[in-house]
Amino acid sequence: MAQIVKVLIPRPVWQAYDYLLPDTVSNVVVGARVRVPFGPTTVVGIVVELPASSEHVDQLRSVDKVFDQRSILTADILRLANWLASYYHCPIGTVIETMLPTDVLRGRPMIVDPDFEWMIVAQDHAVEFKHAKRQKEVWELLTKRGTIPDAEMRKVGVIRSVLNSMETKGLIRRVPLLPKYQFKTRGIKPTQEQDIAINSILAALESFGVHVLDGVTGSGKTEVYIRVIKEVLEQGKQVLVLVPEIALTPQTANHFRDRFGDVAVLHSMRTNLQRFEIWCKVASGEQRLVLGTRSAIFTPFKDLGLIVVDEEHDTSYKQADSLRYSARDAAIVRARDLNVPVILGSATLSLETIENINRTKYNSYRLSARPGVAKLPKFQLLDIRGQTLQGGMCHSLIEIMRYHLDRKGQVLVLINRRGFALSLICHDCGRRATCQDCDVSLTLHEYPRRELRCHYCDRRYELPESCPDCSSNRLVSIGAATQRVVETLSDAFPDVPVRRIDRDAVNTNRKLEQTIEAMQRPSRCILVGTQMLAKGHHLPNVTLVAVLRADAGFFSADFRAAERTAQLIVQVAGRAGRAEREGEVWIQTHDPEHPHLESLAKSGYAGFVKTELISRKGANLPPYSHLALLRAEGTNSEAVSAFLEQLLTEIQFTSTEKLGPIPASIPRLNNRWRCQAALVDSNRKRLHESLSKIARSPMQRSKIRWSIDVDPLDMS
Repeated sequence: MAQIVKVLIPRPVWQAYDYLLPDTVSNVVVGARVRVPFGPTTVVGIVVELPASSEHVDQLRSVDKVFDQRSILTADILRLANWLASYYHCPIGTVIETMLPTDVLRGRPMIVDPDFEWMIVAQDHAVEFKHAKRQKEVWELLTKRGTIPDAEMRKVGVIRSVLNSMETKGLIRRVPLLPKYQFKTRGIKPTQEQDIAINSILAALESFGVHVLDGVTGSGKTEVYIRVIKEVLEQGKQVLVLVPEIALTPQTANHFRDRFGDVAVLHSMRTNLQRFEIWCKVASGEQRLVLGTRSAIFTPFKDLGLIVVDEEHDTSYKQADSLRYSARDAAIVRARDLNVPVILGSATLSLETIENINRTKYNSYRLSARPGVAKLPKFQLLDIRGQTLQGGMCHSLIEIMRYHLDRKGQVLVLINRRGFALSLICHDCGRRATCQDCDVSLTLHEYPRRELRCHYCDRRYELPESCPDCSSNRLVSIGAATQRVVETLSDAFPDVPVRRIDRDAVNTNRKLEQTIEAMQRPSRCILVGTQMLAKGHHLPNVTLVAVLRADAGFFSADFRAAERTAQLIVQVAGRAGRAEREGEVWIQTHDPEHPHLESLAKSGYAGFVKTELISRKGANLPPYSHLALLRAEGTNSEAVSAFLEQLLTEIQFTSTEKLGPIPASIPRLNNRWRCQAALVDSNRKRLHESLSKIARSPMQRSKIRWSIDVDPLDMS
């Protein structure tokens, strides 16, 4: 009887399918790619099992082609795939499709052999080359150099037949050309706190454990990573470092190259071929140090010894669609499966991580000070009640900026809204310009052209000459965004360069690097931007950070908004005072008595955490409970709500708390009505039992799209 294989198909399917191996194929291994018929088409899938029999044996179709003679997916990646499918209640086929690079799914042949170099094989007698002039030249060259990469041999004109002949005679041999990691200390001596963290983690390298670096901004968390990574690489093992965003990758990669000499970088802006080649080199063990964004957690390592998750709190680690996974949580699961340590680092730890520290599940190391003479900035609140605002800023704040600029300092202004003004309204009837397809106000943009934009569907509108309702021509813009702040500051300080960082002004890594490089020069400058400013940039000359519109985050309906806002403020505040000069942080607010702002100003992020955890515990919200969202959208709002109501009846006999359905915070986007319901339970296992009933529900609506979001970070 022909061999039966179970194949995972990269489509939204919940199971693997049985196929017959053709007689022309003698063997296949688990983890290999095969091309199989699936419905009316053929697809490339992954063999996950070799069962002895199948209950559908008489109906099985045959494998068309076997691509690999050995596994391309490690066993731990397949186990991770099953965990992701189970925990996030996502079809296993969708998980596989998310995990694999495009070229893998296209059947591109794997790069099996690593680059190599040539070296002499020691001989017990003198070697003579009577009529082999080229072989003699190669022998003399290798005798002098020791080893020479194959690519270099080709460059100097040595043809392959010469090398093959010498290899056949046993004169030379090829050895893998692995990256050489030459660690450089750069004269950096770890502080006492860094030493404690480094030595504690190194003592636990042989087993799984979550090690958390709770370090203030600029305290040297990266130096701890680097010292631990050095030891792991010296053991011949591999290391994965995750960073939250592509914007962070170039500067972090350069830092690692400066210290180690070689690092592979994986993120979505690389071409399919580049990602595939790195994927192959990591799988073969040729590449041992990898830096990547969220999806790099799926890379199949040959001998992974350590995972580092930098800025573990960052919401960019959570996928927003399809497989809605957390790369941080997946990293912990993978490390536990491989019995290797994982390091989480941040100046503003997520409340979930803090609670795991409090429960002694994670090991914590505090880095409370900046190395050298650099000091932490001071937080101060600026009460703007009753004050006239100019471009979103009060007169007092502009004068504080003038004080710092006069002393050759640099100023950073955070306003987390791009554009010129928050909206356009009619002064006579109050009509607000809104998007025709979404229930949101349009944002006024002055540059590169004057127009109204929807920041959700990106639809653009010409500015009206008069109000469509009352025909008044008294249309006024309200609120400030990055463009208006830049304009106001340029007028206030005509002799000071004012730069802007937001998604409109900086849309490539090169532009971002150029702007940051300009700010690193010791000259007066103002930088205005959105949350992009908080992403770990080293700005040694910034002495003042000003935060505008901070109140918006603390009054949001999303219970996580306060945490995100506090993290953003503390992260961007960390750009100040990173060198010899002390820094200040001024936060404009209409509510200086707000408990979160007061605690943040008096005690920093730790003060905010203490206040917020009390609030979360009283409301039985994460991290004191477990949460999942059911989201649905369609062209009819009542049908969407009724659909969710019906889904919730699937779990009516469990003790899981059901909230909703209610309209989403923005009820309509792209002409589709959005609704959501929440499931809350103090018992994680019970919550997932409830979700399992829903995930496999046969109930479907052709015009309604719906999804399950486990551990959601965005409640909108």
